[in-house]
This record gives sequence, structure tokens and C-alpha cells, in this order.
Amino acid sequence: MLQQAGSLEKAPKKAMRKSLNKRMPRMGKVVFAEGGTPVHCAVKNFSESGAVLSMTGWMGLPSNFVLFVEPDTVRADCRVIQRKGSSISVEFTSVEEGVRLRGSTAAQA
Repeated sequence: MLQQAGSLEKAPKKAMRKSLNKRMPRMGKVVFAEGGTPVHCAVKNFSESGAVLSMTGWMGLPSNFVLFVEPDTVRADCRVIQRKGSSISVEFTSVEEGVRLRGSTAAQA
């Protein structure tokens, strides 16, 4: 029973380390329409459920769009949940791993 308690203590530390690594800023590309020109953004507080995007000068950002996060090779369908200045909080409605944006189309890595 003591060994189980010890292993439980290690699991949260590993999970915490993983979540801290997810806080590192990343570059992303926002795509509004299939075949459209991607718009670059900074991706902050990246997690499995959402992220905060920094996009200067894009006040007309639609409520739903696709985000490609590099170098994580993640494609996420996003829904805007909060806008504050140049920071946009999004919730991921679906996520695919191993997908990159190449040119104007998405391709499997």
C-alpha cells in the first residue's frame, strides 16, 4: 500500500512537468476557409482542451476557425471563448495530431 502511494505522488509531478512544457510559446497558423491564406499567430498556454492566441491587428477573427500548431503537428478546430485586446482564448472542438499545414492545404506528416 505504501508503494502505491509513492507511485501516485510521482504521477502528478510528471503530469505537471508535461503541462509546464505545454506553456512554452509556439507558432501557429490560423486558417479561416479551406484553401485560404494562413495567418500567423503566437500560441500560449497550449493544452489538450484549448489555448490563448496572440494576434495583433485581427479584430475580425471569426468565432470558428482551424489552427495548425508547429512543431507539434497539431490541427485543431477552434471556437473563440474570449477576446481581450490581442489575446484570444479558444476551446478546441476537435484535435488531430500528426497534421501539418503545407502551402494552402493540410497534409499528413
